[in-house]
This record gives sequence, structure tokens and C-alpha cells, in this order.
Amino acid sequence: MPLTHESIRALSTRDDAETLVLLRGAAASADQFIRRTAVEVIGRHASGRTLGDVILCALADQSEYVVRAGCQVVEDWRWDAAHDAISKLITSPSGSTRQVSIRTLGAIWQQTDFQPVFQIYKTAPETAVRREAAWTLRSNVSSVDWRLLFDAFRTDPLPRHRGWACDLAIAFGQPDILAFLNALCTDRDGHVRKAAAKAIAALEAHTLSAVDNVVVNV
Repeated sequence: MPLTHESIRALSTRDDAETLVLLRGAAASADQFIRRTAVEVIGRHASGRTLGDVILCALADQSEYVVRAGCQVVEDWRWDAAHDAISKLITSPSGSTRQVSIRTLGAIWQQTDFQPVFQIYKTAPETAVRREAAWTLRSNVSSVDWRLLFDAFRTDPLPRHRGWACDLAIAFGQPDILAFLNALCTDRDGHVRKAAAKAIAALEAHTLSAVDNVVVNV
């Protein structure tokens, strides 16, 4: 069959041994865009996971288009086996590839990913990359590292991130951060002020509940 984008996409509805052979061959094409299409179809194919080695190769492809297509497949599959390959891509020279790989890493997150992604959030020159890192950190934050992220978010120039600091306070905070939340109650952004007030109310209610429990137990 002729190797065209249309013929490769047509393979997505076929599920036989020959189809997988054809997809493997297409993924090795000299044309980077044919390779990208093949990777995309493998990602959607019912038996695509049997070609996992092809996806791993795509993550190391010379074409950033193919690499990013591979990242999307890993994200869609939530494929933990590709974690190490994805974690290397977050330092890619390509800002677009770093952005996509950070998002992908969020789908297969490990605790050790926090620090490198946090550094990207703090230092990346591209706004889109920093925002992707911030979203990924917020989505995967834990009780181990929430305070570091809270302190970064509460002073972030972006109002949305200052609002997220208030969300972290509700999820993980203790009374010792009330002073910071009080400062956010005078934030120049109305949404942040509202989020800070909500966080303060939640922390005060949690503290009161804890005191009541102690009294009852005594």
C-alpha cells in the first residue's frame, strides 16, 4: 500500500498482524511527518500498546514533531514505563517539547519529579512553559512538598497562581500560614481576595473542629 497520511490513518480501524507491521514500518519512515502520523495512529489503535518499543523510539526521534506525538501517546496511555524517557525531555532545548513533556509527566508522576519541575516553574524563560509547570505541580502536589509550592505561588505575579496558593492552604495548611492568607485578603485581584477569605474560614473551622475533638476526648 502507498505510504500516505491517509493510508496510515486508515489502519486505525484494522486490527490484524499485518496492520501492526505496516504501522511499525511507517514509524520508521524517512519522512518525519509520516512518522508522526504513524505514532499518533499507534496511540489510538486497539493493539497499539504492543508497539510500545516504537513509542519509546519516537521519544528519542530527531524530529521534535515526532517526539511530541510520542509524549501525547504516553499521556493518553498513562504509560509509567516511559517515565524515565519523559523526565529527560523536560530539559529539551525546544520550549514546545518541554511544555508537552511536563504535561505528560504529570500523568505518570513520581514524587522525585517535584524538584526538577519546580525549578522549571521558577526559572524557565517561556511563560507557557512556566504555566505548564505550575499547573502540573498543583495537580500533583503532596503533603511532602506543598509548603514550598505555597510559598512560591502566594508571591507569584500571576493572580491565578496566588489563588492556587489559597487552594493549597485549604488542602494542607495549618494555622501558622494564616498571616500569609491575611496578606492575600488585600490582594489587588478580587478573585485572590475571595480565595484567601475562603481559605482562612476553612482553616479556622478545621482548627475549631480539632479543639472540639480534643475536649470531647478529654
